[in-house]
Amino acid sequence: MKFELTGLTNALTDITFRVTEAELESIGIKKGSYTPLRNINQSGFEKVLRRKQIKYNAAGSSANVIFNASKLGLRTSLFGSVGCDEKGENYIRVLNESNVTPFITQYSGDSGFCYILISPDGERTNTADIGVSGNFDFDFKHLRNTEFIHTSGYELATNPEKILEALAYAKKCSVKLSFDLADKTMVKKEKTSIEKLLEKIDILFVTEEEAEELTGKSPHKSLDLLSEICPIVALKQGRKGSVVKSKNKKRKIEAYPVKVVNTCGAGDAYASGFLFAHMRGFSLENCGSMASYIASRVCASNEAHL
Repeated sequence: MKFELTGLTNALTDITFRVTEAELESIGIKKGSYTPLRNINQSGFEKVLRRKQIKYNAAGSSANVIFNASKLGLRTSLFGSVGCDEKGENYIRVLNESNVTPFITQYSGDSGFCYILISPDGERTNTADIGVSGNFDFDFKHLRNTEFIHTSGYELATNPEKILEALAYAKKCSVKLSFDLADKTMVKKEKTSIEKLLEKIDILFVTEEEAEELTGKSPHKSLDLLSEICPIVALKQGRKGSVVKSKNKKRKIEAYPVKVVNTCGAGDAYASGFLFAHMRGFSLENCGSMASYIASRVCASNEAHL
């Protein structure tokens, strides 16, 4: 079977709950960013967690893109690793139910999980224990059977050697690459690997903070610089919308007005909408508009994907 879009993901189960600003402070975690689980106030976190209503979802940044793309109608598949445990079995079951072909390897050990803390304004803050999800020990030959591969800075930071090897193989097979920088801290950690990867990327998704961290320049100068390397670049600006650029074409895309419930998965939703529209032959501006619309649908819900 030939797939239209394939994801390489840290196969994580999201554990989502709502927190107050004071609770975030007691945990010792910076709002709106990623912090490794080992670096937070463990006792404060456990105290907060005990009184919360929790929701579980099969996720991971690249997986969220694939779930959305499948819902929109693309033929999709997903590569990742889970443990031989209940979370792992559930992850594979959800992929099958979502019409996503799973290329999921199971290992002895624990499946990865990510705590998603939602503050009153809908902002997402996260911390994770990736378990076995970073192994990425799969047969590269399956990557030939897709038009596009999507992955992110999270996966690159988890296992840079394996991800770079997989993407180099895919490019040799004329597979196109979509990449999301994911988070400013990931860019800082893997800047050298990202710089090596840039020339292979066909569609790049980047926030203003990530762009500045990568190039050392302002967001719009970064956009111009990155678009000289990558054929298509989408600069995400949150509530301000986005700017998309391809060669000398640059379009400002407005954000869809929406009451924000949860920003978790908004960037992934944006990427899925853009990729769907691009693969259906939409114009650059319409790709951006579709991306903005899908992001708004996720922001208006309690879910990380459609």
